[in-house]
Order: sequence, then C-alpha cells, then structure tokens
Amino acid sequence: MSEWGVALIAAGSAIAGSAVTGWFTRSAGLRQASAARVAGEEQAAAARHAGEQQAEAILATVQQTLESQVRGQQLSIKRDAYVAFLQAAHALAEDRKRDQGALDEALLAEAKRAYQVLWLEGTDNVTAHAQFFMRAIEDSISDPSAGTDEIDRCLRHYVTVAQHHVQEPWTWMRRSRNSWIAGGS
Repeated sequence: MSEWGVALIAAGSAIAGSAVTGWFTRSAGLRQASAARVAGEEQAAAARHAGEQQAEAILATVQQTLESQVRGQQLSIKRDAYVAFLQAAHALAEDRKRDQGALDEALLAEAKRAYQVLWLEGTDNVTAHAQFFMRAIEDSISDPSAGTDEIDRCLRHYVTVAQHHVQEPWTWMRRSRNSWIAGGS
C-alpha cells in the first residue's frame, strides 16, 4: 500500500471516529438538555406549589384577622347598645322614684329608642331583661300607687345579664377567648 492509501485510510478512520464521537456527544447533549428541562419544570412546579401554599396561608391569616376585627366591632356595638339602654333606663328609674305621679316623656322616649336599638343589636337574653324593665315601667305608669321595687329588680337583672354578656362573651359560648376572637371552635 502506498503512502497515499495509508493516508486515506487514516483520514477516513479519523473522520469516521469524529462522526461517531460527534453522534454520541450530540445524543448525550440532547439527553442532558431533556433532563435539565424536566428538572426545570419540576423545580418550577415545586416553586409554584410552595407559592400557592404561602398565598393560602397569608389569605387564611388575613381572613382570621378580619373576622377577629369584625367580632370585636360586633361586641363593641352590643356593648354600646347595652350601655345606652342602661343609661336611659337608670334615668327613667330615678325619675320614677322622685316623682311617683307623672313620668318625664323625654326620658321615656329615650328609653324606648335605646330599647329598639338593643332589640336589634342585643342577645335574646339581654333583650328579654330590657323588655321586663320596660314592662315594669309601663305597669308603674298604669298604677301610680305601685312602688319602684319591681323597676329596681328588673334593672338589676338587666345589669347582671348585660355584664355577663359583655365581660365574658366567650364563656357563655363555651369557647376560649382566643378561640372566640380567632373564630375557632
């Protein structure tokens, strides 16, 4: 074989070896690219899932905070209604004690207005005791000779029940204070 033949065989072998090596390198590169794409997709899915969980946790916290604020506002509204009726009822009871005959119509109108607000905002138990007080006032108007003992008793019962509901609303709901504020059971 001549030198040219050896050179051609050597060159052909080199080209064939390069082609085979290139082919295997290309195949390995495609496999690595595919694996990287799959890993990237998995990582993106994991990041998306973690983000969704974090967003859900934040939303739950915000919702609990808002519900807590709403409950606090509701309790404040009830407390204001209880106090408004108590002030009007106390003024009416004192007026009734001072003057067994006539009743101050302005005080009676204020007590009735406060009772209407209480009827809308208060619990059934507190509203019932306020109604007993108003009935005692009406009874004392129809019978001016009647004493004020029943009025005083009804007012004391109203105060006791209202205090119970305002000071410890979570107790009569059989839940802890923190659970009540957070909206848990």
